Amino acid sequence: MIPVPQASPYPLILSLEIHCSVKQQTVMARHLTSILGDKLLFKPLTDLESASLPTPEDLKGKILVKGKKERMVEEYSSSSSDLDSSEEEARCGKSSGKKEDKKPGASNLSPELSELVVYTRSVPFKSFQHAAKNPATEMSSFSENEALRHIKDSGMYFVRHNCHQISRIYPSGQRLQSSNYNPQEMWNAGCQIVALNFQTPGEQMDLNQGRFLQNGLCGYVLKPLFMRQPNTSYNPENVGAGPGHRPVLLTIRVISAQQLPKPEWDKPSSIVDPQVWVEIHGVPIDNIKKKTNYVDNNGFNPQWDCTFNFTVHVPDLALVRFVVEDHDYTSSNDFLGQFTLPFTSLRTGYRHVRLLKLDGSSLSPASLFIHVEVTPSKFSAESSAQSTVECSAGKP
Repeated sequence: MIPVPQASPYPLILSLEIHCSVKQQTVMARHLTSILGDKLLFKPLTDLESASLPTPEDLKGKILVKGKKERMVEEYSSSSSDLDSSEEEARCGKSSGKKEDKKPGASNLSPELSELVVYTRSVPFKSFQHAAKNPATEMSSFSENEALRHIKDSGMYFVRHNCHQISRIYPSGQRLQSSNYNPQEMWNAGCQIVALNFQTPGEQMDLNQGRFLQNGLCGYVLKPLFMRQPNTSYNPENVGAGPGHRPVLLTIRVISAQQLPKPEWDKPSSIVDPQVWVEIHGVPIDNIKKKTNYVDNNGFNPQWDCTFNFTVHVPDLALVRFVVEDHDYTSSNDFLGQFTLPFTSLRTGYRHVRLLKLDGSSLSPASLFIHVEVTPSKFSAESSAQSTVECSAGKP
């Protein structure tokens, strides 16, 4: 048996794209079974109801196949294939109106491969009302545009849907350069599988790494209680009150930095002019960015002593991102390093923030030296946009 590399003991979900014949699907099923062995889950757990979803703890060490079940093929034959079809993703959820020619009653899915689908049965999404009547073991895929539309138009119902079934979000097929959407918007609605183009570094991947930092990068994070209640009234588009709303005042004092690198493409003789951005990523009323002044020609031990005050209304969903840039007078600033973490993982007092490279790897020994304070707040949603900034040194 070929050993399976392990980054986490928790379950791995294989989302397969099928573009081959039924005969070749049978070959795939045989290979999956022989290679993965007893790690492959091919039947429900004996101590759970067949229509219930087990916890990640129940499925430790298991690999799950996500796809259609054979008995569902006839019911959903007019929909795009989702074991998963890249054609579906390229259409961004729009039907082409074409139907595949096949004999009446014939299935385009291998029974052997179908049998490997247990708890992650792919079905087309029809409506929240329709999904609520079906088992929790069914799951639907949404393009980023579809998901955003549901969040904007029916945010509360989307959150309730994600209490009952798993949702998978994927990037638009129109992102030809493999750019990424903002995953935070999807997490705000409780979506569980938020797929990104991992080959493209940047802010979106920083947020993804920061989101799962709190649980040892094991791949699973428990949603807040107010997002796990089937009849929740939480709406990610409006959290000025109600579930999840517990405002706090976050005060971050950016004091200094140590041993900042030069951009890789700079001349060896160049010296950076660093400045720091402090960003809050969360529900819409919490999203805000503030920056320090820049310090001339000092990447070794620049000092800012800048204090930022933020009102965070839904701290359970917020991420805090620190970004250090090299200020440039004639072009956009160059990225030097960043670090992102959940608000709930912030520790108060004096702290060193160990910076990361653009690809998420360590930038040691580069770091920021900051002070963090968190206090209860009674500020309104409007006050968050008026965050104060106090700096004693540097240039604007």
